[in-house]
Amino acid sequence: MKRIAIITPCILPVPATMGGAVEELITRIVSDNEIQEELSIDLFSIYDDNDENDQLRRTRVISVYYNNTQRLMDRFLDKAHRTVEGSEGYRLFDKNIAEAFEERLLDLDEPYDAVIVENQVSIARKIVDISRKAYEFPIFFHMHNDVDIYRSPKGLRELASKGVQFIAVSKYIKSQILRYAGEAVVHVLYNGTEVAGDFAELEEKKTDKVRFLYAGRIIPEKGVLELVEAYDKLLVLAGSEIRSRISLDIIGFSSNQTKYEKQVRNLAGKQDGINCKRRISTSDMSRKYNDYDVVVMPTMNEEPFGLVALETMSRGLPLITTNSGALPEVVGDGALIVEKSGDFTTKLADAMLRLASDKDLRNELGKRAYARARDVADFDIKNYYGGFVRIIDVAGHNDKISIVVPIFNVSHYLEKCVNSLLEQTYTNIEVLLIDDGSTDNSGELCDSFAKRDSRVKVIHQANQGLSGARNTGLDNATGEYVFFCDSDDFLQKDALVSMYDRLCRDNADIVACGISCVWDDYDESGREELFTNSTPGTFSGREAVKQMTITNNICTVAWNKLYRRSLFENIRFPVGALHEDEATVYKLLYEARIVAYTPDPYYKYYQRTAGIMGGSLGNRGGYLITALTDRIKFFEEKNDTELIEYSRIALLERIKYIYRNVTDKQDRKELAKVYGENITFKSAPVVAGVKKRLALLLWKYIKY
Repeated sequence: MKRIAIITPCILPVPATMGGAVEELITRIVSDNEIQEELSIDLFSIYDDNDENDQLRRTRVISVYYNNTQRLMDRFLDKAHRTVEGSEGYRLFDKNIAEAFEERLLDLDEPYDAVIVENQVSIARKIVDISRKAYEFPIFFHMHNDVDIYRSPKGLRELASKGVQFIAVSKYIKSQILRYAGEAVVHVLYNGTEVAGDFAELEEKKTDKVRFLYAGRIIPEKGVLELVEAYDKLLVLAGSEIRSRISLDIIGFSSNQTKYEKQVRNLAGKQDGINCKRRISTSDMSRKYNDYDVVVMPTMNEEPFGLVALETMSRGLPLITTNSGALPEVVGDGALIVEKSGDFTTKLADAMLRLASDKDLRNELGKRAYARARDVADFDIKNYYGGFVRIIDVAGHNDKISIVVPIFNVSHYLEKCVNSLLEQTYTNIEVLLIDDGSTDNSGELCDSFAKRDSRVKVIHQANQGLSGARNTGLDNATGEYVFFCDSDDFLQKDALVSMYDRLCRDNADIVACGISCVWDDYDESGREELFTNSTPGTFSGREAVKQMTITNNICTVAWNKLYRRSLFENIRFPVGALHEDEATVYKLLYEARIVAYTPDPYYKYYQRTAGIMGGSLGNRGGYLITALTDRIKFFEEKNDTELIEYSRIALLERIKYIYRNVTDKQDRKELAKVYGENITFKSAPVVAGVKKRLALLLWKYIKY
């Protein structure tokens, strides 16, 4: 059974004893899980003295206390955030939630299989910061509302850069997330509702009266004042016979009325047939729909989903709404859609008049609405739990992995390398041994492996170098995923199964593993030294490029990574060049949506002095500088200023390293020239920070 954590917004309690759309949906997950029993849930919620929580078998409710001082200060903060343009919303209470989560993590015997943060970016940021220090579980941000101060563009970009996956309540919200965080991985999980019985039964309650309904919050964004103005115009447009049959109920007024609510009430009080009513519970409202004939949603803001619209449609009620956000996506042809542009109140009045005067149109629209609510499976609340589980519990499908091994005169090392691949606990593999013109008996050894195991495929070719051999492997690979292994290195037995599982869990395109250096005595002593960073990580592809330049986790090498093969569709290694990894890996990372890093050293990097990289540093330095210069040009074409600067820092640091390790004066002169061309007072990388910028500039004049 999968163990997950759900971090609620902690505004209203869950289970939803006090209502709330988000809270009701989370409650549905919890209640359905009691029946389906697929998950063990830790539910972090604001404290609520509810005995029903004790009856939950598969959910542990972890209450977070919100003291009165914090509440008061957070109300002040909220007003400040909403007043200051460009502000990002956060609460002091978020710290309490994060602390409760961290304490629970320390109590667990095994880490979570997934963590879902509901709708509050400020909480999500803290949860990510805590989790990414030591844990590898995927994190999801479930976004129910549009971009605003509590779901800021900056916050979305930050979450995406850290490999957080998004769950959007509509394709509209998905488009909004991608608008501000283009590299994000976004799943769509529609909200749902119960679909009422048979349409013929719903139709029987119809009378000649036309009772219009607005249900929801009484706020400017919902267009309630415009609705009252439109109703006034409707009374003018309609004849006396129609006026005698119509009415409008507005349900949703709070007990402590706001200035806007008073304004709506005052205007409504001047019209015949408008009734202003207080907010009622979700369950009561569900029954109340049966008392009405037409629902009006005059939404002025961009609606993230439109649950009221869906509830209306599921009851076979005709609906009038606007072209706001996700509403056209939800209602399809099951509603009259009013354009918000131009004289909106007149257009709204005309739509209301059409339905008030045409019973057949009301009936036809109700049928279409009901059919859409019934036929779109994702709109049925009974399917909500299943959709949620499918997103967070991504199981692998035993996809084939193609392992490409370039081979040139390595007969002494080859058997250990290939045996480590054939002994992998993940068995759906093909091993492509590319004999790149070997002059020793490496080719014969390759053929013997193919005779021994049908998963081995051997390709003999004239020598093309490492890049050419890898490219041949890519051209002949048939797996969904690709892994490169150098012929003198080897893998831990559980390398591929562990990396594949991580790739599936994180919905990643690339998974990099830790690397350990080993020597000739490894089989006897087990001696190895960790070469890579010991902290796990999950990143967007773009962020992974940064990580590659500033930390020792992702690394520039091609061979500690499991790749989705489709990434190579337009990318190949440069033939005839050394440092081909430096010239290629950053492009693959940049193409990826999510890149995960596990520090477990599954890849054993054998240390020997001979080989491709054993030549003169001066000779190899030219290839390296070319590769790094090309990287800068690549990001210049992408107009990605930040990655241009990180790439320039990498180039400058490598030039310094080569300069210090070569003795040829002409080589040093050329290196100094390239260095000077890549840094000036204006072009010194800002991302380096003040001290680093000064150090890079100083080296241009003093070669310390």
